[in-house]
Amino acid sequence: MTAGARWSLAFIAHEVHRRGGQERAAAEILSRVAQRASVTVIARACELVGVEWMRIDVPSRPSVLRTWAFARAAAAAERRAGCTILNAIGAAAREADVITAQFCHAAFTARYGGLRGGSGVGAVYQRFAQERFVAEERHAYGASRLRRVIAVSQGTARELQEHYRVPASVIRVVPNGVDHAVFRPAADAAAKRALRVRLGLPTDAFLALFVGGDWARKGVRDAVDAIGPLADVHLVVVGRGDSVALRAHAARAGASDRVHVVVPTPKPEEYYAAADAFAFPSRYEAFSLVTLEAAASGLPLICHAINGTDELVAQGVNGWLVPFGAEAIRERLHELRDDVALRTRMSVAALASSQRYAWDRVADEYYAVLADAAGATPSGTR
Repeated sequence: MTAGARWSLAFIAHEVHRRGGQERAAAEILSRVAQRASVTVIARACELVGVEWMRIDVPSRPSVLRTWAFARAAAAAERRAGCTILNAIGAAAREADVITAQFCHAAFTARYGGLRGGSGVGAVYQRFAQERFVAEERHAYGASRLRRVIAVSQGTARELQEHYRVPASVIRVVPNGVDHAVFRPAADAAAKRALRVRLGLPTDAFLALFVGGDWARKGVRDAVDAIGPLADVHLVVVGRGDSVALRAHAARAGASDRVHVVVPTPKPEEYYAAADAFAFPSRYEAFSLVTLEAAASGLPLICHAINGTDELVAQGVNGWLVPFGAEAIRERLHELRDDVALRTRMSVAALASSQRYAWDRVADEYYAVLADAAGATPSGTR
């Protein structure tokens, strides 16, 4: 394809909408790419306007059957679409010209055995499923068709090289992003107080926030344990999980009346704006959107040094990277609770650190990789 020639994009993902993590990232990117190129989304669900949607219907469970059936049905749909290049999320397509890495199953398996909590038969199935997911990713990243890989963090790029031997020359790092028109600090103390009243949250207590699902992997129990001895610190948990088990754990930690579980909401930005700090002790991410949203909302960040946070968090400036376990989280929450000046400085720094990740800028970088791939030849190195 000659320079400057028009190209069209087929995009394969299980779902594209503005909920969840990678689904929302895809929606933000594609809504902007579609203003400059023709986009066909091949997915089970798609809530975007301005794109063509080719719907894929496959069983939702079990997950191994779903991913296997989806990849094969999506491949047939892509052939019918006849687009210039194909971009897929991970192994959503068996082979693609461009893969966007929003997770690395091989890295997650190597560190945690592929387990997301549970035991017995559930744990056995998780291990089996992870083996299949790793095999599917290994096939996708080893395909001769592959031209470019978009890794959402430097850490994810390193994992792809280590576990799948993806050449560094093929990888481009384009981070996830945040919409600053949606995620922003409360205008002032009065606005924050009014927001808490409307959300039914304590108006005068120090409020920590956790956002996300997959609670075992993301360490929500550590966040609960962290506030246990801090009698005047509350924790808001926004996300889907076993809320009964979490409330029971909160009772054991002595925090049953200070843990507020909120089901996923179409307006999570309100909870960010109402909070004082963001506690996100996740064990593994590629680059979590919620950390970027928290930073854009002016929340000091308390996280582990994992993919993405090790690039976003400046130690002691906009937050802290802490060791695993509740004690280190508790120490930093205690410090923020008692030092209003520190909290204010970190809030300003968190907002400033989020500016580089505006979705418009990220989408420009993403589009450039796609345009490059449209004119590139397959790597053919493996």
